Amino acid sequence: MTSSLRFIVPLALCAAASAQAAPVQWAGNGHYYEAIRDTLTWDQARAAAAAMTHNGLQGYLITITSADENAFAAGLTNGVEFWAGATDAAVEGQWIWADGPEAGQALTYTNWNPGEPNNAGDEDYLHVNYATFAGWNDIPGTYGNPFYVVEFGPSTQVPEPASLPAALAALALLAVARRRVSR
Repeated sequence: MTSSLRFIVPLALCAAASAQAAPVQWAGNGHYYEAIRDTLTWDQARAAAAAMTHNGLQGYLITITSADENAFAAGLTNGVEFWAGATDAAVEGQWIWADGPEAGQALTYTNWNPGEPNNAGDEDYLHVNYATFAGWNDIPGTYGNPFYVVEFGPSTQVPEPASLPAALAALALLAVARRRVSR
């Protein structure tokens, strides 16, 4: 029995490590997060995140806006490096969030490693690496991170209002229904 456990336990651990977990809600902002294990470039990870939804919320590469959220994100990948949604590709040295509610906004919280961001070799994308550096680094977008973290939160787009004719028709129906009830 003991010898068979030596084979079963490693197999179970491998299966658990490769299984995709469901998005987890963080109490800090009510958003959901999912760490995806897939070696992608930054653009590929961004597109994959944008193609995802959870509970009607749009996915995007994580926007880390506090030390608590930073620690939470690191826990999702067990300290393994991952892509986050910041870039300075448009204007060197001006780091902004690419998507999510903070899209186009400058980073208000950072956790750069000492000497970073340094743009050594045209590095325009936020790479989070706790295992080696315990912080953030800028790297080329062609680098293949083993994870990317998707955040599911409110859309950056304002919902399109209902058309005026449809709204007026709904109000007219309500008025007719109200008259019938009050008779």
